[in-house]
Amino acid sequence: MIEGQAAGFSADPNQTLTDYLTTWVTGKQLVLKPTTYVRYRDYVTRDLIPALGTIRLDDLGHSHIAAFTHTQLAARRGKVTVHRCLATLSSALGDAVRHHRLPYNPARPTVIPRPAAAERQIWTVQDAIRFLHSCRATDPAFADLIEILIGTGIRKGEALTLYWDDVHLPERVLYIRYTLSAIDNNTRPKAAVSHGPLPDAADRVPHSSRVGRRPAAASRDSRRCSRSAHRRTRSGSSGVPWPTCSVVGLRASISRRLARFCRGSS
Repeated sequence: MIEGQAAGFSADPNQTLTDYLTTWVTGKQLVLKPTTYVRYRDYVTRDLIPALGTIRLDDLGHSHIAAFTHTQLAARRGKVTVHRCLATLSSALGDAVRHHRLPYNPARPTVIPRPAAAERQIWTVQDAIRFLHSCRATDPAFADLIEILIGTGIRKGEALTLYWDDVHLPERVLYIRYTLSAIDNNTRPKAAVSHGPLPDAADRVPHSSRVGRRPAAASRDSRRCSRSAHRRTRSGSSGVPWPTCSVVGLRASISRRLARFCRGSS
């Protein structure tokens, strides 16, 4: 009990789930990645508290959670969304158990199993060529960005944070130092790596500038550029975003535009 109080958990037997989850998710902001925290916060404030918030934490049982699950599914909420809500609740209650606030986790075992991921369809070379042709006929600047993604395998957020200093044409290498995340409809860089000298390719190791957390792009510290991508790059001054400001300006709408191009070229 003392350990739980030291961690910020109340021992009040009348504490409601609203009070507990609000305290819990606020504390998680200090230890989670921003994108993960926002997802937890939204599930807590938009789903869990409205449905279960008035129940006392000590009274919460598996039957309450099962009823919440059936209500959500009956309202045609997706199984993936409901499962994520339950996973967030289970994480919160698991912390209550670890800090001796609860004797057991009423969200375990889970009410519904984790939904199976949909099988991904891998593009052939001809699929990629057809898609690029469609993009270039509609939006040439966007097509340049897509060609870089296809030719290098880097993620959208990584491509949109490239600078000219990261582009080494003679060595045919891109250095990934940052990645962008969309948080509350705003884009912000995350996982910055160290600013020291870049090692030779043979000696390259993952960066570790963030204590206790490996940067999101560390495992993809560099990517070989395709010949077609190199033909569309050009040298530039230090610190200038790459390849053009118009591409950097696509950050907010890139996912929507990509989905639209996919539908249009199918």
